[in-house]
Amino acid sequence: MDKRFLIGLLCAAGLFLGFDRLYAADAREKTFAIVTDKTLVAWVRLANTKQRGGSVVTMIDNAERFDGVVFGEVAPGKWMGGSDFFRRTSRDQKTWPAEPVGGGAFVQMAITYRGNEVTIRRNAKRYAQYKINAPQSFKPGCKVLIGLRYIGAQGEVGFLAGEIDDVRIYDRPLTGEQLAALKPNRDDGHKAIAKPIAWWTFEDGSPDYAGKLFGPARLVGNARIADGKLILDGRDSYVIASKPPPPFKPAIQSMFYKAQHPETGNMWDTWLYLHDGTHHLYYLANKGRGWNNISMASSKDGVHWLEIGRILSKGPGVKWMGTGSTWKSPNYKTDGKFFMNFSEWKGPRQTIFFAESTDLVHWKRLGDEFEFKQDERWYKPRGRWDCIWTIARPGGGLYGYWTATPKEETGGRFGFGETLDGVRWKALKPPKVHGVGGGEVGAVEKIGAKYYMMFGNHGRMVTLTADKPEGPFHAAKKNMSFLSGHTYFSRFFRTPSGVLGNHHSIARNRRVSFAPLKTAVVDKEGVMRLGWWKGNEKMKHKRITVKPPAVVKGGGTAAVMLDNVFDSKVGVILEGAIRLPGEDSSPRRGVYVEWGKGKGSAILLDAAGRAELGPMNADGSGFKAEKKVDRQMTFANPARFRLLLKGSLLEFYLNDILIECFSLPGEATGRIGLICEGKTDAFADLKAWR
Repeated sequence: MDKRFLIGLLCAAGLFLGFDRLYAADAREKTFAIVTDKTLVAWVRLANTKQRGGSVVTMIDNAERFDGVVFGEVAPGKWMGGSDFFRRTSRDQKTWPAEPVGGGAFVQMAITYRGNEVTIRRNAKRYAQYKINAPQSFKPGCKVLIGLRYIGAQGEVGFLAGEIDDVRIYDRPLTGEQLAALKPNRDDGHKAIAKPIAWWTFEDGSPDYAGKLFGPARLVGNARIADGKLILDGRDSYVIASKPPPPFKPAIQSMFYKAQHPETGNMWDTWLYLHDGTHHLYYLANKGRGWNNISMASSKDGVHWLEIGRILSKGPGVKWMGTGSTWKSPNYKTDGKFFMNFSEWKGPRQTIFFAESTDLVHWKRLGDEFEFKQDERWYKPRGRWDCIWTIARPGGGLYGYWTATPKEETGGRFGFGETLDGVRWKALKPPKVHGVGGGEVGAVEKIGAKYYMMFGNHGRMVTLTADKPEGPFHAAKKNMSFLSGHTYFSRFFRTPSGVLGNHHSIARNRRVSFAPLKTAVVDKEGVMRLGWWKGNEKMKHKRITVKPPAVVKGGGTAAVMLDNVFDSKVGVILEGAIRLPGEDSSPRRGVYVEWGKGKGSAILLDAAGRAELGPMNADGSGFKAEKKVDRQMTFANPARFRLLLKGSLLEFYLNDILIECFSLPGEATGRIGLICEGKTDAFADLKAWR
């Protein structure tokens, strides 16, 4: 065998056998494979020991799993190893010493992770030690936060107040002796151990760091660097090191639309404006602490939505924003403008501000000279002042209704006022309201000869009516609570074909989606209900053949499962006819939606079309009514039903009247059953669409 070949083969074998060590030692400055055993260490001086839940340094991945050096989250004044849902956190901290008040000196805090053992050290001395079920591994693409515990779908959580002198991450557990040898901003202690994979000294006045493994680092909020120290205010300041996210490419969504832009966060209140054939959907959102932005999407048909993203942000020093609405300038023919209102809580109270646009997409905030404040003749100076909804004012200009706190002697429940130009507002005496307590104004619209208000009251939307814009307003006698359950804050939406309604739906994990548009249905008695909007027929993309079981066995409320397994992630619409029970004492009939093995939620209907919704086992046992609904109307028998299902959200209609919006305890599996007392003719004409 040739000597050169043999030497090359041995070298290759040695390189292969020693790859992990070579990779860790020589390629550390470029990338890393997986970090499991590790040490997080930092020198920190707290601004105070009363703060709760802030983190000195956190590693967090895209699935929001994290490990961090956290102060005071479980027990006040104590250091701990923070983690997602406390999976690697000991909650038994009774014997752990509290941080001295007013210490004033920098403290070295370190947490080492070695297999199933976590050790916390303060100034290199053991502070606490405990076992965990399993360690967390971090792969390329994870982030490092300095001064913040968590960032993700719930925004920014856990700000730290204080100064940080030095932060390091090691891809191995360090001993107390090794930690004692480390000095801030010096590498003396590295002689006996490898260098850290990431190291912030802040000596050059920037958040740059040695290692660069996690991507560029930047200051956020009011974070600043002075005299080689990172200064954090505990409100909105931190450092993040992360690789730039890929360009946001929105996908068209239908049925339940959910905001996905990274600068938007979780959405809440929604409102719409239709102009030149385009539906503009706006929503309040909270990417970070509190509601801090308004974002939007658009649609040509009101069904298929394309996300645009953030259009307005809260101002400096503002605690949180409030929701709003959009209207055309009373002088639109000459100025071509649209206006939007929103509130901000700054200082001791909440007041209303405005923005303008000429295309309904690009918005410019108007100056503080337009700020609309409480008129203390009728309204409490530090009460609610939020969300103007407008209608045409006879003689020109606009009337407005908004969430407010009128003085008790007025008999009012909300604000009322007027404007001639759309942005300079004058408060008027609040209308008297009968039959309902305080709440939030959703929207007002004139339908027929009456004025209808959607009013948020104790987590539900109720109907108030009046004969004149200035009131008085009365709670509806029938179907007063027209929207409740896992949803809130409906608004009216004016279209050439009639008045629609919109609202959001809330999953049990608190993630919010924009629900399908509805028709505002007012019957001969003047009772308002929400109904199926014919435009939603555009949701039906692909017909699915539904084959009900040929033989139905059993009885009572046991579910007879369809043969289909629907794609609930994409969404499904199931329609058909249901024969309601013949008398009140008969077993109820309805639909069963599975979300676990042998578990699901049932929608049960009685002879009058009254519904109960709640969890139930597939065999009909264990039903618990979480929601009871009576729309107080007579339904045809058999009645037509529609079930809309996507993820964990559903809507159920009977004769095109919305019965309820509902959130399942878990994601739907795609299996749907019929509850029909074992009678084959209880359901007919079943159809489904993807």
